[in-house]
Order: sequence, then C-alpha cells, then structure tokens
Amino acid sequence: MSTIRFQSIISRSFLILLSITVVSLVGCGKKKPGYEDPKPVTINEKSIAIHNIDALAKPFAFAKTMDQVVATAGGAPTTSVAMLKSVVDSFAENAFVHPISGKTIDVKPRPLESAIDPGDLLNPISPDGMIPVGLFNRFDLAPADGSNCGEYRIVYAKKSGGRLDRMTMIFEARVPNPNPSKGLAGCASITDYWAERSNDATIAQVVAALEQLYYKGIPSVEPVVQAENYGLPMGQLRVNLFKTPNPGEVPWALREFLVSFDSDGRAVFKPEPVDDSPTVSLFRAVSGSSSVFSEEDRNHFHTSFLGQSLCNLVNPDRINKNISADDIINGISAGYDPRFNDFESISQGNDDNPATDTDPQLLNQVQTRLAALSDLSGVSSTQLMNRAGTMTCGGCHQFSAEAGNNDLGNKAIWPASLGFVHIDESGALSPLLNEVFIPKRIKIAQQFKENRAAFQQETAPCPGVTVTSKKIVVSNVTKSREHNLYKNVDSIRKKMQEVIQTSEAQPDKSNELQTTLQELKEATDLARQQESASQGAYTPARTH
Repeated sequence: MSTIRFQSIISRSFLILLSITVVSLVGCGKKKPGYEDPKPVTINEKSIAIHNIDALAKPFAFAKTMDQVVATAGGAPTTSVAMLKSVVDSFAENAFVHPISGKTIDVKPRPLESAIDPGDLLNPISPDGMIPVGLFNRFDLAPADGSNCGEYRIVYAKKSGGRLDRMTMIFEARVPNPNPSKGLAGCASITDYWAERSNDATIAQVVAALEQLYYKGIPSVEPVVQAENYGLPMGQLRVNLFKTPNPGEVPWALREFLVSFDSDGRAVFKPEPVDDSPTVSLFRAVSGSSSVFSEEDRNHFHTSFLGQSLCNLVNPDRINKNISADDIINGISAGYDPRFNDFESISQGNDDNPATDTDPQLLNQVQTRLAALSDLSGVSSTQLMNRAGTMTCGGCHQFSAEAGNNDLGNKAIWPASLGFVHIDESGALSPLLNEVFIPKRIKIAQQFKENRAAFQQETAPCPGVTVTSKKIVVSNVTKSREHNLYKNVDSIRKKMQEVIQTSEAQPDKSNELQTTLQELKEATDLARQQESASQGAYTPARTH
C-alpha cells in the first residue's frame, strides 16, 4: 500500500470520526414534539417585576389600557369613562348577590370612592389620576394542565397617595395557553419572552418589549390586554381602597371585579367575590355569626376548611421536614370553597382575621386534625389559623404581618407589607415581595426555561378527604381559545354580539339579549369554578 493511499484512508477515517463526534454533540435523536432547546439565560428580577414608574408612565398609561379593554370587549358601544363608572358606582352599594350561593352579602358603602369622577382616573395630571407603578410576571399561577399560562399584571396607583387618600387597581390578565396541546410547555413562547428581558441592557428596552407583549402581542401570542383576559372567563381586576373620611368607620378594603355586560349589552366591571377570602363570620362562634348563613352552611364550611384547605396550609411542612421558612411561605395555599367568599376583604385591624375570636369549637377541631397528621410537627392551631389569614387578601396585604398574627410555625414569620400595599405609589416593593416571593418566582422561571415542566410541589395525602381533583389531562386542541374552558364563553359572546347588532324593530330583541346575558354569566361562573379547582403547577391551590 502506498504512503499516499494510506494517508488518504487515514484522512477519510478521521473525517468519519469527526462527523460522528459532531453529530453526537449536536444530537441526532428525535426531540419531543413542539420542544425546542431553550437558549441559556440567567434570569433576574427584570423578568419578574418591573417597577420604574418613570419608564412605565407613558407606555403603560391607564387610559391606554382602559381604551384597549373597551375596544376588545364587544357588546354595545361604550367608553372607558362609562366602564370605569361601573366600578365607581359599585362603591355606593351596601350589598351584592353572590354568583354561586345566591345569598345577599353586605358590604360597607364607600362614600369618597363613590364620589370620584371616572374621567379623573384616566387623567394622569389629576390627583385622582391612576399611574402605572409595576408590571408582574405571574407564570407561577399556571395550572398543571397548562390550560392557561398564569397571570401578567399591571398595577396602577392613584397619584395623590395621601395617608387617607389612596387607591390601587391591579389588572390581572390570565392569559390562555397559545397551544394547549403541549401542556405547560405550550407557554414557552410567553415565558421565554419574559426571560429574555434579563438580557436587556436598559429598563427602557425592557419596558418597550413588554409594551409589545401587552398591547400588540408577539408571534403566536395575542396581546395580554384584552377584555376577555379580565373575566371572560379568566382573570380579574382587583382594587385596593383607602380613600376614607374615617378609618374607624370605612376601613382599608380590597375588592374584585370581572369584565361583564349590563342589561343593554355594554361592557362593565361587575363586582365579584374576592378569591380565597371567606366571610369571616364563618370562623366565629354562632352568636357572632351573620344570619345570612344557616347552620348547614357553617357545617359545610367547617368541613371543607378542616379538610383540604387545612391540608394545603400545612403541605410544605409535611413533605419536607427540613423545609426553610421562605419555602413554607411560598408553598402554603388554602383553596377555600368559593361559595363562601366575601365581596370585600378588610386588611385594617383584625375584623377579617380568621385567627381572631375563632369559634372555640372550630379551634379544637383544628387542633385535633393537626394532631392526627402523623407527618406534621411544629404547627399549633393558632399558627394554623394565622396561616389561614395570610391566604386572604386582607391578611396578605396587612393584618397577617402584624405582631401576634405573623407566627406561622416552624420558624416561618409572615413578612411585612408596605402598609396595606406590596408596591406603593413610588414603585417601591414590600419585604414580602423582595425577600420571599420574587426570589421564588425567579427560581420557577429559571427552571422552566431549562426544562419545560413544572417542579410541582408534592401533595401529601389528606386523611378523610375524598380526592376530587382529576388526573391532569392535557387538551388536544392547538389554539388557546378552543380549549373547553373558553369555547362555550366565546360562543355565547358571539351570539350576544349578533343579538345586539339586530335591528331595534326585531321582535323580542330585549328578551333574547337578557337570556343570552344570563347564559354568558352562567358559562363564565362555571368556567372559573372549574379552572380554580384544577391543580396548580407549583402549589396545590392558586390565588395570590
């Protein structure tokens, strides 16, 4: 064999070996359908919370958000001022009818908020003007089945911000999965977009990119700011209220609203019970309880509370004996029966605190229940009730951080707010957000960037409770609004639009519209109940 031929063989062998090596490094195996290797990125706070008020002022102006909500709502013609008036007018009411139980639930009228000119809310120069103070990525609220991708929030605060003249409005858009057939991995186009913000050099670049996501959309993802993402059927508007002539008579309170339609088919914000904030009288002794609830109601609530809700509140401690205090705070949840949620959650004082004046019989039952959990230690009945308070809006925002209410057991202490808010008029963040919640959300975002699956918190068995949660089933539809949770609502909205557009001379038009509006309400209520009952990707129940 000649030297040249031998060298040729050696060269060809080297090239073949090099090709094999390259293929092995690149990878020649089949990837999971729809899965793409994520680009490396180290995620920081810029991918979770933006709170530079100067940078947010114009791109996320309150009027811009309201105008887009109105433009996407459908229904009969209306305006941003008229839609906001539905919120303002609700503050003069003293009761609302619960959408699930049908019971009439009392609330405190709020005279100063009800006197606000809705037009002033849209004017950033007015003392009552709402200004953007923060954007928040809440992918951590996504359900395990990936039917939606969690919430993407805009927080507005009233400009004046005096001690007794404050108000915040949080637009909490729950965004459907762009491709539900991929399960949670279908959210990657949204989460990757947020993740890339950590690589942006300036806050102006971050805000410009998120302005695109919120108002125009990105490839495969529709704009975040759309009416249907605030209550048709998922998402909501939450309002934090403390514009008061007398804090003793009109205390700091939180309320919730959904996009809906009035009897003429115009888009409005409809008052809704506050998630995971049960009417506090149900925790009190019978003598101090509201007559709205029967003994049967109380028994049902107590059974529910002592069952899965209690298990959710101690789940982190049961699955990890060496769990950190921060992981306890991030991991507890409640999942209260929504039929008992109140229409307002009072954060001032202890009027709405489950751990204050608790029914002694219920407290004894809590202690017995805790003692029966052989894998649990370090949590007393008082500490359990403190945990119950943290899951309510009022507790999370204030009373659970106060001395005597903040001890959660196992060295966990509920961190402070900024005095009734977690982001204030200047964009400052609370210790609870800075020290506990945001670091956990960064960890979730980083993990999902590297592996398109939830590192779902293990759920310990709940003795005596019949498991009602269904097996996690991923939808086979490939478009977000084709998922069963959305499909029926969208169909009825389309029908409503057709009725509105018919001639006024059409016989029975009014009756047909009222029937369609009732169908829409029922479909929305059902979809929200089904979604809220689904297992969370990161905690058993999802609320805050």
